[in-house]
Amino acid sequence: MPGGEGSFNHRQLIGRANYTDWKFAMKMHLIKKNLWDYVAGVKEDTAKDIKALSYIVEGVSETIFNDLRELSSGKLAWQVLAETYEDKGITRKELVNTRYTDCKDMSDYLHRAISAYQQLKSTGIKPDEELIAGIILANLPDRFEPLIMALKNCGEEITVDNVRNRLLAEDVKPQVEANREKAFVNEKYKKFFKGKCFKCHLYGHKSSRVERVPYKRKSEKRKF
Repeated sequence: MPGGEGSFNHRQLIGRANYTDWKFAMKMHLIKKNLWDYVAGVKEDTAKDIKALSYIVEGVSETIFNDLRELSSGKLAWQVLAETYEDKGITRKELVNTRYTDCKDMSDYLHRAISAYQQLKSTGIKPDEELIAGIILANLPDRFEPLIMALKNCGEEITVDNVRNRLLAEDVKPQVEANREKAFVNEKYKKFFKGKCFKCHLYGHKSSRVERVPYKRKSEKRKF
């Protein structure tokens, strides 16, 4: 079994919970080792196929060993692991059930939804991209309805990338406006005098702004 320098450094496969990420990492590792074509069936070479098997076994936990113990090729091991741990149904449900209101913000929502979409594609399914974009839009709150209508009526192809870019741009707008308003208030506040009035001893204005009390001559004083 390979080890040391160049060995598989990603987290080992433990089951369905991390199969999608493991599958991607292992594929990249086998490509780096020039072994992927033998696992994918593009090329045939018994020795290299067996070498690929050793890398795959190295990348799984001991609880997975029984699934691979009787196998003699990397290609077959790859197929067995896919059939055993690739759960297409859960990925579909995750995509459909991911809602904006359950996420921290727009970035978190899009990350979850698009990750589920990419995982679905990695299983070999080719979902309709416009349908996926529609699901992402459908799971948004009502306040995004004007944006959804604008996207539908713009005449452009509705893709996952287009929807993601528009939603991220729309999500930034409120923050930009809030920053502008805050800057305006701060600038306005700077114009106010913050010192103490020497006449009334209050803060926020100068003594020159205090109305003068009309001077009354002694003869005008009220007589008792």
